Amino acid sequence: MSKNNDSELNLSHGSEISYEDEQLQQLLIWESEKQKIAMDRELREAQDKEYQKCVAEDTEVPPILTFEVSLEEMRRVRLKRFENKLKDKRVE
Repeated sequence: MSKNNDSELNLSHGSEISYEDEQLQQLLIWESEKQKIAMDRELREAQDKEYQKCVAEDTEVPPILTFEVSLEEMRRVRLKRFENKLKDKRVE
């Protein structure tokens, strides 16, 4: 009878450990997701800042130019410049 009680105690102790491991694993997953969200947010903010900088550069009109650039052309140039900067960052 005492052997039976010992095995029951071991089983209950084993389930507590697996429960604790499961909770720890869940906490690690949550922390990982929070870090991923923070990193994504930082990336989006950096991209937005870079985009706004490019828009400001593209909307500056030098006094020599007398023609107006179309919005489509400005967008094409900005996208091309942004793609090149992303490629440069990937190389680093």
